[in-house]
Amino acid sequence: MNKIKNIFGEGTIYNKEDLGKKIYATSAACMSVWSDMLSFANKYKDRFVDNPNEADSIVVLGCQVTDLAVLNDLAIAKRLHEKTNKDIYLGGCVAQRFDIPLPEYIKRLNVIREYNIDLEDRTIVKYEKPFWVKDFKEEDDNLKDGHLFRNFYPLKIGAGCHGKCKYCTIVHTRGGYYEEVPENQINEFLNHENVVLISDSPTPSQVKAWCKIAKETNKDISIRNIEPQNLIQCREELLELADKNLLKIVHCPVQSFDEELLTAMNRNVSATNKAIELIKELRNKGVITATNIIIDYTVNKKLYENHDKEKLNEYFDYYSWNPYFDGNFDLKKAENRFKKYIK
Repeated sequence: MNKIKNIFGEGTIYNKEDLGKKIYATSAACMSVWSDMLSFANKYKDRFVDNPNEADSIVVLGCQVTDLAVLNDLAIAKRLHEKTNKDIYLGGCVAQRFDIPLPEYIKRLNVIREYNIDLEDRTIVKYEKPFWVKDFKEEDDNLKDGHLFRNFYPLKIGAGCHGKCKYCTIVHTRGGYYEEVPENQINEFLNHENVVLISDSPTPSQVKAWCKIAKETNKDISIRNIEPQNLIQCREELLELADKNLLKIVHCPVQSFDEELLTAMNRNVSATNKAIELIKELRNKGVITATNIIIDYTVNKKLYENHDKEKLNEYFDYYSWNPYFDGNFDLKKAENRFKKYIK
């Protein structure tokens, strides 16, 4: 363990060396965080157990994209602590949020990842059900709420983001930025079906390289979380791949159609508009399209709570909502918002 300091404060954070011999791990975080831990778990398979009562260390990977997600992280940690009477190592982005108070039984866990590891077994690190989906069923298809990419193979091509969106903290919570070399991952790509590129923000050069690999190997690929300004730089390559039926799903978080709202978020309005049109072209070629939309964002005392569902359905096969979170976690407020949005 060591002391670290960031924009959220300072405190003690534990590292992989602090974990016991036997580990139970579950994730309530995004696929990027989940695949990080999967790389560690697949390198040290003999250390991971299915029963938390048999573990020396219990790891919960958490998310802090909204206060609702933080509340869910804490609920999972509490459940496992009460079940086992053991301390919980809370990882993922939420671990870096020193401004969010945690119970005494929770220890903050630093980013854990290994490199160039084939994720042969994706069951080693459990994947919590999405808390926002009522009556979630694992067997439902890929376009049901909470299922997008859930059963796909996460090809981890990098982590971190250089963006400056006002609502996002990934630049501070995901550890050092890195990119894999695409050519070094070709065998991993060929060894698995339904491959989705996983990074906090795939770059144009990465996407172009993987479009080339997909075309040369005649194997389809999907892309998650590519930002609008990066998507449009790959227009030619993506359209070509779509024409060859080698582009399965493209997920691009446009966040909003409203220019005033995009500007307030420090988002690129022109790039977003161009990306939306490119998305429509891709969809017309048979590509499944997906996005994220932020709701309940206030600009100049105007609350943006309604979004054009007709327009969303025109461009996207799948979309999910994120209630705006101002970054200041308040337990009581989070509980009230949970009742509003989830219950």
